[in-house]
Amino acid sequence: MFIVSVSIFALLSFSLPRPVTSSVAYCSNQDYESGALGISPYQTYNAALYSPVQINYALPPDDCPSNNQVSGYFFFSPLGAGVEMPGGVIMNPNGTLVYSAEALNFKGESLLRGTVSYQGEDCLAFWVSDGLIVSEGYGSGYNVLVNSSYDVVLNITTSNLTVGADVHELLITSNNTAVMPAYVAETGDLSSFGGPQDGYLVNGIVQEVDIATGEAIFTWKSLDHVDPSECYAPIGILYTGNGTVDDPWDYFHLNSIQKNDDGTYLISSRHCSTLYLVDPAGDIIWRMGGKNSSFTMNEGSGFSWQHHARMHGSGVISVLDDGASQWEADIPYSRGLLLHYDETSMMVSLSSERAPFNRTTSTSQGDVQMLSNGNSIVGWGEMPYYSEHDADGDIVWSAQFAASNEITAYRVFLQSWVGRPSIPPSMSIANSSSGGNVTVYAWWNGATEVTSWQLFGSTLESPLKTTTLTTVSKTDFETVLTYTGSEYAYYQVVAMNGNGQTLDFSNFTGLDGTTFGKADNQTVSAPAL
Repeated sequence: MFIVSVSIFALLSFSLPRPVTSSVAYCSNQDYESGALGISPYQTYNAALYSPVQINYALPPDDCPSNNQVSGYFFFSPLGAGVEMPGGVIMNPNGTLVYSAEALNFKGESLLRGTVSYQGEDCLAFWVSDGLIVSEGYGSGYNVLVNSSYDVVLNITTSNLTVGADVHELLITSNNTAVMPAYVAETGDLSSFGGPQDGYLVNGIVQEVDIATGEAIFTWKSLDHVDPSECYAPIGILYTGNGTVDDPWDYFHLNSIQKNDDGTYLISSRHCSTLYLVDPAGDIIWRMGGKNSSFTMNEGSGFSWQHHARMHGSGVISVLDDGASQWEADIPYSRGLLLHYDETSMMVSLSSERAPFNRTTSTSQGDVQMLSNGNSIVGWGEMPYYSEHDADGDIVWSAQFAASNEITAYRVFLQSWVGRPSIPPSMSIANSSSGGNVTVYAWWNGATEVTSWQLFGSTLESPLKTTTLTTVSKTDFETVLTYTGSEYAYYQVVAMNGNGQTLDFSNFTGLDGTTFGKADNQTVSAPAL
C-alpha cells in the first residue's frame, strides 16, 4: 500500500525535522537514531536552496561513509509531513545529493521511480498526481519520462478509463509500450462482506498502452477474474474503505506488475496476499499464495501483504514479504524473499531471505532489487531504511533516511545514471571585499560527471576576457571556491569532468548582482552524451 496525493502525504503527528551540519552520511549516529535530531534530519547548503534528507548508516559499511563497494546511485522519494524536501532524490552512496526533483516542481505530488529505457535512451521515470483520486492507498495521475538533460520526453497515462494511471507501477517495454495500474470504483452488492448492499468497491486494472498512439492494447480487470472472497482486507477500516461512493472498498490492492518476455503478466495483489500469473488473453494461469494457491508453499516460502514481485528467469521470484498490514501482523519482521517455484511439482521453496536491520515489520510499501552479482538492495517501505544483502541474504549494511516510520519511501533502487542538465550550472557570490577577496558557491543539480570546478574572473562585460582564478575538487553537492587577489567585476564557474574537459559554464555574476550569459567563444569540450 502506498500513500498518495498532497493531502495524504501529511501524517497525523510529527516532530519538526532539523537541519544538520553534516552532508555525507552519518555512521551509527545515536542522536539520529534516537530522534534527538528530529524525525527527519536534513542537509543544508550555503547558497543552494535544497534540503535533502540526511542519511545515517545504522549498520555502517567498513568504509563508512564512503561505501565505495556500491556502484551507482540510490533513487527514492522520501515522503511524509516531517520531510523538509519531499519528492524524488538521487543520492550518492556516501549520502550526498546528486539530484532533487524539486527542479521539476513535482515535489510532494510525485514519485521518482528510478530509471527506465525508452527508445534506447536511459530516462528517469516519475509518477505525478492529477488530484482526481484522494485515497489512503492509491491515486490517479500520469507518468513522465525525463532524459539525461532533465527535459521531459513524454507523458503517458491510461486510455479510456475514468481515472489516470495509479502510482504503484510503471514498466516501459522494448516494444515501446507502457504497463500501468489503475484503480476504478465500481458498484456492487457488498452485504455478504459486511458492507452496504448498494456499495462501491475498487477494480484493480492492469493496462498496457502503446506509447506512440496512446491506445490500450491490453486491459485486465481484477473483478473479472478474482472474486472478493479470495482476499483478506475487511471492509470499514482505514486503508481498505467502507464500501461507499466516497470511500470504496479496496478489496484487491494491485501493487506490482511485471510483463514477461513470453507475454504473460505477473500481478501482485496485496489484499489477497497472492501473486497471479496471467496469460496474454487475460486468463489466470496460476495463483501463488493466498486462499486459493495453485502451489504448495513449503516452509518459509509463504508471504502476505507483499510488494514488488519480480520473476528472474525460469523458476525464480523475488518479493518483499511485508508480513503485516496496518491492522495485523503475521510474522515478527518483514522479509525480502528469493523463492524457487516448480511448475511440474507445483511447489514453492525458500531460496534465501533478507531481514531488516532492526527486525521489525513494515506495514506498507518496499521492494527487493536483485543485483547482477547476486547481492540485493531492499527498500523497507514504511520503515525508513534501505540495505544491501549478500547472495545468501545476509545483511552487509543498512542506511536510514529518517528516525521514524512517519517518513517512508515506496521503493529504493540502486541504478547507474549519467546526467548532464540542459540548464547551466548555478553559482552565488557569498561575500567580497576590497582587494579581491571573494567566496563563491557552485552547484549543478543533477550533473553526475563533475569532478572539479574552475572559477573565472572578468574585469569587463565587453570585451569579455576571462582569467582562471582557482580550481577546486568537487566533493559535495555544493562546492566552495575562494579567491584572494585582484578584484574582478564579474565571476563565473565552470564544471569540469575527470578528463579535464569542460561540461558547461554558469552565467556571469557581477559584484553588483547583475548577471549575463556565457561568452560566445566559451564552448563545451566534453563529448555529447
